[in-house]
Amino acid sequence: MSRALPARFPPHGAWPEMMRADTAAAFFDRKNTKELAAAVVRGEIPPPCGTTGSGKAKEPVWTRSYCVAFLLSRYDGGAAGRVETEDYADLV
Repeated sequence: MSRALPARFPPHGAWPEMMRADTAAAFFDRKNTKELAAAVVRGEIPPPCGTTGSGKAKEPVWTRSYCVAFLLSRYDGGAAGRVETEDYADLV
């Protein structure tokens, strides 16, 4: 990720299973790939789970399932299936 690319949302609205950095930036609500890289360094976002391409065309990739698993482990706290009773409406 040598230059910052703007975050890119999927044109059809469905997140692909494999995402390059610009799509992963959008998935994690970052403005560009520079913000994505900084968030990875801070541990807010998981590092890439692999690469695609070879040589100078090699790019980091994230899978949607890898990203979702990271978010669930970080923010769900093992509460899968638990019904939330706290009202978060005032936070929005």
